[in-house]
Amino acid sequence: MRLRETIKKLKKTIANKNKELAQIREDVPAQVRAVHQLTLENQELRKQLELPEPNITPLRRRS
Repeated sequence: MRLRETIKKLKKTIANKNKELAQIREDVPAQVRAVHQLTLENQELRKQLELPEPNITPLRRRS
């Protein structure tokens, strides 16, 4: 009786792990896209930091 219970528990565990693995595989493309987008944004911000600051003085508003 114990062996059957153990087998049943193990099959349930395997099924749960397979379900979890399938979900992870579904999530990977979205995560790759997000990382790619963040990398592009990071590169753009680094380029902006390399540019010299403009020599423009903002005009003050008259009250």
